[in-house]
Amino acid sequence: MNIAVATSIYKDNNFDPFETIKYAVENKIPAIQFFMDKKLQDDLPKIENIRDLCQKSSIKILCHSPQNIGNVSHDTAHCKALSSIFLPETGKYCIFHFDEKAPIVSMISDCEKLADFGLIPCIENFYKEKTLDSLKANMKNYLSFFDIALEKGIPVSPVLDFPRLFVEQFINFNPVSLSKLLIQKFAKRKIIIHAIDSKLPRQDREDWCAVGNEKGIVNWIDIFEYIKNQDVFVEYAVLEYENTLFINESIQNLEKFMA
Repeated sequence: MNIAVATSIYKDNNFDPFETIKYAVENKIPAIQFFMDKKLQDDLPKIENIRDLCQKSSIKILCHSPQNIGNVSHDTAHCKALSSIFLPETGKYCIFHFDEKAPIVSMISDCEKLADFGLIPCIENFYKEKTLDSLKANMKNYLSFFDIALEKGIPVSPVLDFPRLFVEQFINFNPVSLSKLLIQKFAKRKIIIHAIDSKLPRQDREDWCAVGNEKGIVNWIDIFEYIKNQDVFVEYAVLEYENTLFINESIQNLEKFMA
């Protein structure tokens, strides 16, 4: 498992990629998830500088798009920018949010076209609607999406954001069981995890705590135990905090969970 930090740790400094690289090097963190917003997308020299610095420091790269899967491939400039941040010979893992409003066929088609840019679409579970019925429908479609992608031989990777299931709107829907349902679906496969923890289900910034903290609401110990039982390989665990306060403790706990 590669532990990564997202450039969100410097959200208050415009997601500064260079501060993130410096932090990763100083703390021996092997991977970074960069956020490809419009400002970065339009600055090719900056993208090339990020790529070269990561290569020099042996830092693995993931990239998170602000766009939902479904129609990304029509934005040629965005796709080229996403592709250019990676070295040619590396897996170009680009993360997109699942769109509960988009037809599955459109998302599948988008993934096929993204492959033409050399990208590996990594699709994150995402929920805007907050009712039990909408949650069930969303999860059904999310899992069906991966069934169809597998049947078609499309190289896609699941990104599981378990804390999204522990928000106050879903807390009565047995989020541990829902988490296990997602894990079971990807038995014997590679996944990427997005990770934070919080002391309260509202998950406001002031409520955050380290992943695996005893006061946290996300059942990370149970989740990782089930991951191991289902023979799921966590390729990356990305810490998506908006500061560096909880990073070291989170890393220590993640390493314990996967030991």
